[in-house]
Amino acid sequence: MQRAASGANWRNFETGLITTTMIYLKWTRSELATLDMDALYTEVDDDGWVQREVGISASGLVIHHLVPTTGRPGWFGLARLSSLMLSSNVSKREFEIYWDAGTINRPRP
Repeated sequence: MQRAASGANWRNFETGLITTTMIYLKWTRSELATLDMDALYTEVDDDGWVQREVGISASGLVIHHLVPTTGRPGWFGLARLSSLMLSSNVSKREFEIYWDAGTINRPRP
């Protein structure tokens, strides 16, 4: 893999795909005083933009599942996280387990 020109994107010249390093963060009420769920997991790109977020209740159920957009910006709104905050405190696997559980339990439109 070779570093592409912008950000921390990497181009795999075997597949031609460009990938971005993601950071996985778990937030609780001790970090976010107004959080209305037991935990909020976020997937953040290396530029500080939240890409996906999933909220967990005290009983471990997924109660919030969102890909932020301008119409539904999510818990952090349109704020960009500081580069000082961009260090994972949970694994991609842990995030994906909750994300997948939220996908399964979401009502169909």
